[in-house]
Amino acid sequence: MITNEMNNSLKQAFRDLLNAQIELNRPQEDVVTLSACQSVRNSMKQIMQVYLNGHGIPIKENESLADLHDSCLKINSSFAGVDLSNVECKGIGHAHCDGKYCLTIENVNSCIIGANQLKSLVWEELKVME
Repeated sequence: MITNEMNNSLKQAFRDLLNAQIELNRPQEDVVTLSACQSVRNSMKQIMQVYLNGHGIPIKENESLADLHDSCLKINSSFAGVDLSNVECKGIGHAHCDGKYCLTIENVNSCIIGANQLKSLVWEELKVME
């Protein structure tokens, strides 16, 4: 069952995601990818926390996106289709990230795609739980 608090959290998460999309739609020279990336991270974290709360799974205060994703995956194997590799340069690895700029518009856009996958997956499942 979706509570008002869960619904409000999802609305905030969706607003964060929309803000990231709006940021990336600005003229390229005006885009602040760090802002968009942070909005995407906040959105993803909040979406997964609401999903886990909806399933009665307790959330630790400082759980990483990867930890939240793993917890969601234990409940629903469909989360395996959500690509989080570009979030925090996960796919590049710390040693290989030297000299590379991970916050390109393309990388942040990939993060937005992953966040939209989470949004759709969680929203559809939580609607069924109502």
